[in-house]
Amino acid sequence: MILRRAPYPLVCALVGIALGWVPSWLHGPIPYKYNVLGINGRLAVWAWYVARSLIGFLVGITAWPPQWWLRGPLVGFLTILPLGIVSLATPGCGPP
Repeated sequence: MILRRAPYPLVCALVGIALGWVPSWLHGPIPYKYNVLGINGRLAVWAWYVARSLIGFLVGITAWPPQWWLRGPLVGFLTILPLGIVSLATPGCGPP
């Protein structure tokens, strides 16, 4: 099987790129939310797309913690946290 021969970071990166787009089909952020603030929304939402796609790559190149099932949520949380703070600072997003 080809996946057994592929390097672990490459497999993680490919899975991350593939699965990183799933949230964009199900929920935001939507460009309109930033357009009304005078920000180029189509460009701004790319930060979320790129960050979600990078999670797999970062899991693949990270050695700590050794268990992948702990590393995935930890790296995912640390990757998305800054953008989550931006989302909470955006008017009309987050709790009222």
